Amino acid sequence: MITTTATQEGNIVLRAVEPHDLDFLYIAENDAQAWNIASTTAPMSRLMLQHYIEQYSADLYRDHQLRLIAERTDNGERIGIVDLYDYDVRNSRAGVGIYITPSMRHRGYGTSALHALCRYAQEFLGIHMLYAHIGNDNAASISIFAKCQFTHTATLPMWIKTPHGYIDAIVMQRTAMP
Repeated sequence: MITTTATQEGNIVLRAVEPHDLDFLYIAENDAQAWNIASTTAPMSRLMLQHYIEQYSADLYRDHQLRLIAERTDNGERIGIVDLYDYDVRNSRAGVGIYITPSMRHRGYGTSALHALCRYAQEFLGIHMLYAHIGNDNAASISIFAKCQFTHTATLPMWIKTPHGYIDAIVMQRTAMP
């Protein structure tokens, strides 16, 4: 495995999506408990994900999105996925998404993966601002983003539909440090 300090934080490294990630992506994309967070409305098939992997360019400037796999440096175990999405070239900002597998949560991996993504986005890609929309009931995610110097800048009332009704979304932002 090739690692670089640009995409590494502690014992977590971010890397490009590879064909052997198909089963991992299948499990992550079909985690129904995460669907409200990711605005997903239907399961994804292995064939759909295989086509996604085959056609994925990892070109943020062309596709306005970038997906990276987070894995442990000591054993190569995949622990999650981080995304930059809705990349706005003119205003130099992008949305951030993070998914950590249920068995790897509450171990600090999410914070490490988000730190690595922020450093890569801001120092290497030159993105000025990163932001996230987080359900106000997702205390773990709010905590991870706060640990990574994201600040709560707005609340979007009744923004996210859940099985129990609508909840507010917290907008958290991080501006590149000069």
